[in-house]
Amino acid sequence: MSRRVDINCDMGESFGRFILGNDENVMPHISSANIACGYHAGDPNVMRATIRLAKKYGVGVGAHPGLPDMLGFGRREMKITPEELKNYLIYQTGALRAFTIAENVKMQHVKPHGVLYQMVERDESLAEATVEAILELDPELILLIEYGTKAYESAKKKGIKVVAEAFADLHYGDDGRWIIEKRKVAWDPKLVAARGVSLAKNGRLETVGGKVIQIRADSFCIHGDGPNAPEVAMTLKKTLEQEGIEIAPLAELAV
Repeated sequence: MSRRVDINCDMGESFGRFILGNDENVMPHISSANIACGYHAGDPNVMRATIRLAKKYGVGVGAHPGLPDMLGFGRREMKITPEELKNYLIYQTGALRAFTIAENVKMQHVKPHGVLYQMVERDESLAEATVEAILELDPELILLIEYGTKAYESAKKKGIKVVAEAFADLHYGDDGRWIIEKRKVAWDPKLVAARGVSLAKNGRLETVGGKVIQIRADSFCIHGDGPNAPEVAMTLKKTLEQEGIEIAPLAELAV
């Protein structure tokens, strides 16, 4: 059986007059869209437009909720309680879900954004709050998160479908953790594609220190705010397919 993976992208991050990313040219080359829900980026008009774009290309729609920190783009850690987090997630995901209903699109998944993603991976109480939010809103939603983390294990324990992901266009430290970029820079599309192939075929990735680490993942993330995101997405998808790796819907990879 050939290897099957999902390509997901963080997008829908424009706000009012401020345009970020090139979603229209990225969308044809991905299979899942993580759409900002208004806290770290995005607005109602952008949310609906991004859903319509995903619908046009048959791309799965997911919520990408973050911390209430638009100025810091959700990349600055905040001290929040599990109850606060649960309400943040329901508020943002519920807003996006309303637009999916209006556009007759099924919401597929939830993926925390930025530093919140790392917080729910490390903190058991925040991980449980994340899963509880999904259970309260829609237990059929898939959680997209890294394998073996607190959030992944909590989802498995409470019966939420989950898909493990890796970041194709982010650096990893020698400790195995991905590194948040202060400002998104252009990545060499061929390098991102090579990383994707390595992840798909042997689960290996090289860190910034030259160490080779093992990562188990069925979905590979790229970022829509990269200066050359469309080229990165296109090259990753084309290279994976040339290597006999099938791009599959996230729902078919969930466990």
